[in-house]
Amino acid sequence: MTSLASWRFCLLVLVACGYQPVYATSLHPLHVKVVKSLVADAVAVDEVASGVREQLARAGALESGEAYPRVEIEVLRADETSEGVRAGPAGPLARGTDVAVVARAWIARGPGQEPESDTGDLRAEDTVAVDEGAAGPDARANGLHHADALRAAARRLGRSLGARILGLPATSDETETE
Repeated sequence: MTSLASWRFCLLVLVACGYQPVYATSLHPLHVKVVKSLVADAVAVDEVASGVREQLARAGALESGEAYPRVEIEVLRADETSEGVRAGPAGPLARGTDVAVVARAWIARGPGQEPESDTGDLRAEDTVAVDEGAAGPDARANGLHHADALRAAARRLGRSLGARILGLPATSDETETE
């Protein structure tokens, strides 16, 4: 019986190597709260927070509520740019639209304490083709596709923020050059 116990111990030592990401924070449960939003679309802001919660839940580091310690999120900007232009009967028309969301997050251990693990500004974007019918662009369909693309980009951005908070590699979709 002693031999079996020593083999189990050896197996445990070999299997549990203690790997963790280099910049990982301790994985005690974190709450999530949006502390600032400069974006008019409340659904996009909620999607960023949902993406962070999703990533933390995958790592087993999510706690419900808004208590401390928590991940605090700032949603800074939602951008929209034309992705190609063509001549239309009444002037230039966009062929497609890029929608993007920019946000940052950090860990707050308690009220008034210094933030930890600041992600810096991250950006996620999505491209939407303009729907056209025989009479021209379909504004109703374009509005729906635009809202869906903004939500998808916001959710992806939230997952990237959550990964960065956990010390995992995460990048922006585009490098800011302003």
